[in-house]
Amino acid sequence: MNNTIAIWSPLRYANYGDDMQAIAFARFLQQLGYKVKLFQLDEDLAKLYGLDSCPTVDDLCRDVNLVIIAGGALLTPNTWYKRILSRTPRLYERDFGHLLQAEKKYPNVKFCAISFGGDGKVHDALKSLGRNRAGFLSSESFIGGTVRLEGDVDMMKTLGKDVTYYADMLFQAPKYFPPQMLPPTNKYRVGFNFKKGRHLDKKLLSDILEYAETHDDMEFHFTTTHLDKIGMEYQYLPERESKNIFIDKYENLEQLLGVLASMDCFMTSMLHVGLTGLTTGMPFISYRGPGKTKSFLRSIGGDWAILPDNVTFDELKKKIWNQSREALYNRYNKSIIEEMKKDSLHQYEYCKMIAEKYA
Repeated sequence: MNNTIAIWSPLRYANYGDDMQAIAFARFLQQLGYKVKLFQLDEDLAKLYGLDSCPTVDDLCRDVNLVIIAGGALLTPNTWYKRILSRTPRLYERDFGHLLQAEKKYPNVKFCAISFGGDGKVHDALKSLGRNRAGFLSSESFIGGTVRLEGDVDMMKTLGKDVTYYADMLFQAPKYFPPQMLPPTNKYRVGFNFKKGRHLDKKLLSDILEYAETHDDMEFHFTTTHLDKIGMEYQYLPERESKNIFIDKYENLEQLLGVLASMDCFMTSMLHVGLTGLTTGMPFISYRGPGKTKSFLRSIGGDWAILPDNVTFDELKKKIWNQSREALYNRYNKSIIEEMKKDSLHQYEYCKMIAEKYA
């Protein structure tokens, strides 16, 4: 048996969610006795977590029998006009072209995606995914896997693949990345992950910054989810810190999960940020989030946590931030959350089964 398993994910962006999925599976497989190599994992993270990083798809696929696609938004639509207007969707399409080339060069290698997803809806595959991604997901070398939204099962059927739904593997995040908590405080802590541009309400932001200067009962923590050296600056950060304004950039997985776990409430549009915080008992609310974030919150009884786009500071202070962390968390359907945590263990059991069968 070849004892090495490769893990592919778009890790060159050094994104908290992608890094966490890939490294969690890597740690799980290492516990089972496998050697693991990852595609383009940041060198500092690779050193911190004791993992090997491969610069190219060819290096990744050489001398292995199994490549695990570690979650990610494999089914998220990237329409043709997005690929024309934005560089990132074009690069993502190119990545799957490289995977298709690797399939031809290494015909004995199997590819399996675990805990991946889209928006839970059925789309025309070629139009929404692009030629390379649709071609890879429908190829003989791609053996299917597991999805984290039930609606994505039907989407994969349009590509001729049967997949299984289990709750998101990130529900197990604290098990693999024990949170590094911030020092305790008597102040109410609110965290933000805001996108710049039209996603950000300048009046709301101004009111947050003003309150932080004129009051001393709340702390406001602004986060990013990409390593600083990557230079992806689409997320808002204040110009400076002050007594109640803090900047918490993503440095490693335990650190950022610890920031989330230290909040009384967190506002974000990004599902993986909110979900991983939720696993520590931290309530999150969706601010101008996409459909998948809102759908997830509704699935756990969190309709109350979906904010209107024009929400004001006074409304947040009156309706959300006047409640304790525990009181807010209790407004979700906690039994559903606990069931999802248990169900997410199947993602790892599936990973073990695939490794034993193909690696």
